[in-house]
Amino acid sequence: MAYLTTVYLKKKSIHTDIKGRVLEWRVDTYKSIHRWVMQFKNVIAAPSQYEEYYRNILSQTQFKIGYQGMEYVSFFDSPERLFQFGLEFKKMLNKEEDFMDYNLLHALEEFEYWLDDVVMYYGAFAKAECDKRWKFNAKTVEQHCRLACKVLGIALQDDLNKFYAHIDDMLRDRLRNIKISGVYNETLGVRIKKKAIERCESIMDKEVDGRYKRGIEWFYNQVFFHTYGSSQMRKQQFGMMTIFMLIHFEEQFAKNPDIINDQNKFMKLMTEYTDCLVKYIER
Repeated sequence: MAYLTTVYLKKKSIHTDIKGRVLEWRVDTYKSIHRWVMQFKNVIAAPSQYEEYYRNILSQTQFKIGYQGMEYVSFFDSPERLFQFGLEFKKMLNKEEDFMDYNLLHALEEFEYWLDDVVMYYGAFAKAECDKRWKFNAKTVEQHCRLACKVLGIALQDDLNKFYAHIDDMLRDRLRNIKISGVYNETLGVRIKKKAIERCESIMDKEVDGRYKRGIEWFYNQVFFHTYGSSQMRKQQFGMMTIFMLIHFEEQFAKNPDIINDQNKFMKLMTEYTDCLVKYIER
């Protein structure tokens, strides 16, 4: 009996020690992610001489600019920084995912989906600017790409504020309420959520396009990925196209500003440009 008791206590001690070490790694992971997410608050204010210019572009869309005005997160300051941020975020997520609980990982993956779409649309814009049909020189392409990156950052700042608030609350809660129990075990709610998401994804992959599939997609985006599904990036895709087009035809509109008020000419240009842009959008 004494031997069995000693073995049992030894196993329990080892198990507790392992759980403690895993918890330490998880706390370090939470701290690392929190430092990373703090980059969302590192904003750049547009120079005063450009504020009105940016505002005029955005006034042609329905983006909600909010309290921050003509400010954007620093990784929207240039195309290079945007693409680099996207790559580094994926590397961080792959490195740290083993020590995150499911709900936090889910929230970070939701932001990753949003970021992937932003990079995809912006990347399509950059490729469209290089299309030979426009006959732009390298300097014009670079100017358009840098301008579009900044204006897109301003337009989507409200989305980033919401992602930051959601993820920051989760991280702060985990760092304030550190518990050694439940390091391995998932709650019933998490298991149900996982199964429901997997079921929705299976239906969306197999079903042909129709009312049922669209209903599942709506439920998937609005319930399981609500911050992503209700983002301005998702809702204002026509607004993004408008921003890209206004920047693309910047010089032409400057020479003949009446085109914007001429619906027929404006729609003709919009159609021509959209056909080119869609060609470069990769799904």
